[in-house]
Formats: sequence, C-alpha cells, structure tokens
Amino acid sequence: MRFKRYLFGVLAGMAALSGVAENKWLSQSHDFGAFDEDMGIVYCDFKLVNSGTEPMAITSVRANCGCTRPEYSTDPVAPGDTAVIRVGFDPKGRPGRFTKRINVDCSADPHRSMLVITGTVIGASNTLKSRYPIEIGPVRMRTSTIAYGKLLKGETMGQYIDAYNASADTLRPRVENAPKYIKVIVQPAVVPPGEQFILSTILHSNMTEGWGVTADSLMFYPDASATEGRKIETVAVLEEDFSKLTPEQLAKAPLLDTDLTAIDLKKLSRSDKSVHEQFTITNRGKSPLIIRAISCPDPAVEVSLKNQTIKPGKSAKVDVTVTPSAITRTELLNARINIIANDPQHPSTMVRVVAEIVK
Repeated sequence: MRFKRYLFGVLAGMAALSGVAENKWLSQSHDFGAFDEDMGIVYCDFKLVNSGTEPMAITSVRANCGCTRPEYSTDPVAPGDTAVIRVGFDPKGRPGRFTKRINVDCSADPHRSMLVITGTVIGASNTLKSRYPIEIGPVRMRTSTIAYGKLLKGETMGQYIDAYNASADTLRPRVENAPKYIKVIVQPAVVPPGEQFILSTILHSNMTEGWGVTADSLMFYPDASATEGRKIETVAVLEEDFSKLTPEQLAKAPLLDTDLTAIDLKKLSRSDKSVHEQFTITNRGKSPLIIRAISCPDPAVEVSLKNQTIKPGKSAKVDVTVTPSAITRTELLNARINIIANDPQHPSTMVRVVAEIVK
C-alpha cells in the first residue's frame, strides 16, 4: 500500500514538472443587435486566457462566410496572458438577421473552439430596392405575385414570398380575403425590426372549381393595425389528370377539334363598333366532350359558349365579341382564347384573335 502511494506521488510530481497547456474563453458569443447596413463593417473582440502552465499559440481561425473576417496573432501566449481574436462582419448587401460561426484551433486544450456572432442588419435603401422591390408601408417584398405553375386537379402546391421588415418597429403582418382554396401563413407571426419573414401559401386544387389559368388575389397588410395594404395576385394552371385512364378509356375518349386556329380581323380602329365573330368546336371522339372552361384574358375580347357539353359527332358555336375601344395595345391585337376540356389529347386548346390597330 505504501509503495502504491509513493508511486502515485511520483507520477503527480512528474505531471506538475512537465506543465499543462490550457485555455479559457472569457466569452464565445457576441450579439451586435440591430444596426444599419450603412455603418459598414462592425467589430468585436474575443479574449482567450492561457490558464495553463505552458505557452500556447493560436494556429488557425476560419469563418464559415466570406463576410466574416477574423484577425489574430500566431505569437506564443505565456501562461496567464490573454490572446485576442478580432472579428469583423461586413453587412453590405445582407439585410436581415445573421448568425456566423468561427472555428479556432490552438495548441492548448481544448484544441478546437467555436465562436458565434449574431445580429440584425437594417438594410440600406439601395439594397432593399434590388432585393425587395415591392414596397408596402414598412414592409418590402420580393414580388407581389404568387405563381404556382401547372398542377393537376387534386394536387396541392406550396409557394411563398420573401419579405422584410424595413422599419424600427416590431410588426405583426396579416392577410385578408384569401381564396378559400389557398391557405396563408405569415412566418414568423411577429417580425422584429430589420428581420426577414415569408408569406407562405398552400393551394388546394380540389377546393376550386376553376380550370386552366385560375387567377385570384388576397390582401396583405404590413401590421395588425394597418388600414392600407396591397393586393397580392395568385395564378395557377389547373389541368385534368388523365394518367389513370386505361387504354380502352383513352380509345373512347372525346376529341376536340376547332375549325379555326386564329380569327384574323385584319385592321381595326379604336373608334369602330364591336365586331362579332364565331368559330366551331366539334367533338370527333366517342364520349361527350365537356368544356371545363373557355376564356380570354384580353379585356377587349369576350367569348360565349352556350352548350358546355358536346356529344360525339356534334358541334357547338363559340361567339366572339371584340370591342375596339377596349384594346390596350398600340399597334396589334394578339389575344388568346383558352379552351380547357376533358380531351386527353388536347386538354388545352388555343384560338388567337389578331388585328392591326390603325388610327
């Protein structure tokens, strides 16, 4: 027993004579808070104390982003002395909240440490104009249109808009009058000054009766108490899902055919009276042809179809009315009549209406 105690004492003495290199951070994180982008690069210092009995040195400092610039010395740090790592953050072109990490390697224990800097950049006007060109009171948005693209009836589709609180106040944005088939969530619901948020939406196509190009809108208000907002447009192209039809069903499907692909009105003057034209839709298939939707986005062109269901071998007339005074283009009318039908080969058919506009 005495020998074991003696051996333990000898080993402890040898460890004390050999020395130990250790370090201790006074702090490993720094929050800059909210500051203006125009302030330029901001700095903070991290202090590392050599708490061991041997000299130590910082061997490497690496940031996870080029906007974060650490400055340090590789000179040895004597026991009891302090090393300083200065970290600069460049906010140029980076509005919103940020978190940056810096890995530090040194010759003492622990050999690797992580430093963290955080803060919120309140964007300069030029940066906000390029990143968030839509201005809605204190809020800036990347766009005022939510485009879902094409989706089959029964599918859901998510889209969002990036937004930014450009004010010095905390905001609680809200949305009103959204279509029943679009669910909208503002994330986060409470937005601190200078921070980003998103207008997140999910479109449920089975909850709308629309077909083809389906356009709608919702109202966005920058804060809970705001009385002035902005209309956010939504647009989707809804198509029928024919993927589950068997070969036999496809062979017996309806087949849409039109006698015209374009209605050429030659020359029109805005002072002319309304012009009335027609074209014919024929069902050359073996099942009833159902016209899901027929429309024209041009305000100068109106279309009307009385019979939305066309039996095999039968035809239906489409009435087209062009109002020259409503033409918005300066030199040419080039409108599209869109026909959405239950024809697997031609689920979407287009007939153009064209004319040269003269004085």
